[in-house]
Amino acid sequence: MRILSMLMFVVFAVNLSAVAADPQVPAPPSVLLVTLDTTRADHLGCYGAGFAATPALDALAASGVRFDEAISPAPLTLPSHASLFTGLVPRRHGVRDNTLYRLGTEPAVLAEVLRGHGFTTAAFVSSVVLDRVTGIDRGFETYDDSVRVGEREAFDYRERAAVQTNDSVLSRLDELTGPFFLWVHYFDPHLPYVPPEPFRERFGDRPYDGEIAFMDQQFGRLLAAVKKKSPSLLVVVAGDHGENLGDHGEDAHGVFIYQSTQRVPLLMAGVGVPRGRVVQQRVGLVDVAPTILELLNLSGLHDIDGVSIAPLMRGEEVRPRDYELESFYPAHAYGWSAPRGLVRGDEKFILLPRTELYRLGDDPGEKNNLAPTRPKQSSKLEEALWALVEDDDTGTSDTDPELVEQRRRLESLGYVGGSSTAGHGDEIDPKDGIGWIADLDAGRLAYQTGRAAEGVEPLQRLLTSNPNNVPALLALAMCYLGSGMAERAVDTDRRALEIAPDDDLVHFNLANALVTLGETNPSARAEAKTHYEHALELNPRFADAYLNYSSFLQRSGSDAEALAVLERARSSGVRDPDVETRIGVIQLKAGKVESAKRALRGALELNPRAEGPLEAMAMISERQGHHAQAADYFARLLEVRPTSRIAFTLGSIRLDHLGDRDGARSAFERALALSAPDDPIRAALVELIAELSAGP
Repeated sequence: MRILSMLMFVVFAVNLSAVAADPQVPAPPSVLLVTLDTTRADHLGCYGAGFAATPALDALAASGVRFDEAISPAPLTLPSHASLFTGLVPRRHGVRDNTLYRLGTEPAVLAEVLRGHGFTTAAFVSSVVLDRVTGIDRGFETYDDSVRVGEREAFDYRERAAVQTNDSVLSRLDELTGPFFLWVHYFDPHLPYVPPEPFRERFGDRPYDGEIAFMDQQFGRLLAAVKKKSPSLLVVVAGDHGENLGDHGEDAHGVFIYQSTQRVPLLMAGVGVPRGRVVQQRVGLVDVAPTILELLNLSGLHDIDGVSIAPLMRGEEVRPRDYELESFYPAHAYGWSAPRGLVRGDEKFILLPRTELYRLGDDPGEKNNLAPTRPKQSSKLEEALWALVEDDDTGTSDTDPELVEQRRRLESLGYVGGSSTAGHGDEIDPKDGIGWIADLDAGRLAYQTGRAAEGVEPLQRLLTSNPNNVPALLALAMCYLGSGMAERAVDTDRRALEIAPDDDLVHFNLANALVTLGETNPSARAEAKTHYEHALELNPRFADAYLNYSSFLQRSGSDAEALAVLERARSSGVRDPDVETRIGVIQLKAGKVESAKRALRGALELNPRAEGPLEAMAMISERQGHHAQAADYFARLLEVRPTSRIAFTLGSIRLDHLGDRDGARSAFERALALSAPDDPIRAALVELIAELSAGP
């Protein structure tokens, strides 16, 4: 029987190869999957938003199928994408938050399945949330997770705009051969909302919708290019979660699991998809992967929570299903209870210290909690939810240094401000705690904008109610530090350390406060060094810790020790423009010009608009007689830092060394426009421009 089975397998394999090679059998269509981060369904034109400007998405909906009630399993980017690719709820694929979780080698994911069927797979993502360290890159031959690194601030943002992501996709589109699976992720509607013109002016006080309009424009650009590349195409567009925009007291997302964040857009069009249909029955992101596979006549995902919703697109009756929801963000970030929910038909149950029940058809805004008045139905749904989650293991792999660094980077996106504080007051209902977030945000904003003293009161008020809130303690310490109260900052950071002794960020903040205190207390400097080392022991890829530690060592008079610390950052896999810049400056100071140039060029590869490396490379190139190269660097620097002196220097190089009279005149005109009325250089500029305009 074993031999017979082997022979049957061989015959099947030969027949399958013959079918694959048969020119009469059409090749499967390519697949374009676009995920829209932080996008509410009710803010798209095709979902009835009259104020929206989303013509590209609206046209796609009209040419295919729009799912009116699509539900996300979590109000967080990484867990929802993991569900989209696996067909599993977070409880089963194991990714429960944006931080400290990794998608393991199991279960199967859509990209792996399609790659196994001969598809070329490529992904281009727009935020550090989907960095490859999370495991979400499984199955993709190309995984472009490069993001723009902005200027380093207390709470900076690391993302790239849709236009930048598109540029990267289009530059590599020719590499996609045969049927391909292309995933493109846009992050634009995420806070902070900063739409480019003309959308900024057009949407005025609604910048969130301006971001969506800009994203729609770029989606249209992408779709046109991909259709030209592959006319036989299946297009799927899905939101990962929405944005509360003040609903239920939450401005952003992550704390609650109301429909503001859980109802997402889902559109399908192209090969195998009917035209101009709307599916009213509720579906979920867990249904996307099995649906794509059915439309391609393929299989490969088994024992999953999702099902193919292709029958619904064809107008067939399908039995309604339950959908499970959760968010562990409030537990991990603030030590509050984690909301978990179940949607069954038109009813939605949310498990919290004070349970909630809503009828979505009558109450889409979830304003009328029926749990107190319908205890039997509430208990029935609670029992159904507990039957699913009673054996749930929510543990993390927080000792993985790559995941610790991922959390650190995500703190800059506002997701987590400190360690997991679960276990400290975890019976706090987020409905009670949500009001405190305003105080946390106010304190952080005060520090960011140079008004640190104003941040003390709201943070102290928050900590009166939620004393073990590590993010609030760290923010309060920063406000003390910014107000010149280094001793209070150190004491506050020590309180945070008692709660979270193994938190790299706590050690880092304490070290920074001790450095300041050490200006008058030498013993504090030695302790600061110890805490920098603790932070790096806990998190070997903590870029800011390397930078602050090296700066501290430089001020102590040891460039060699500072350079050694920065080289440790490199060897630990840190790729940060400021680290490379600092290395370049130290090496330049030591006279190692070529080594310095390599570091500075590395910084510009990571951040092409970094002022320091541009200026340094411009000056080095000029001194070495590479005038064309120097002019290029000065021109790039002028775009980043427009000053009359930089423009004048650029014009001088073009005139004196390159013989470029037109280019020189243009630079001098720019210098004149940028100069102050009383600047003595103006007279020389006017004379130069006149001479150059008169001809040779």
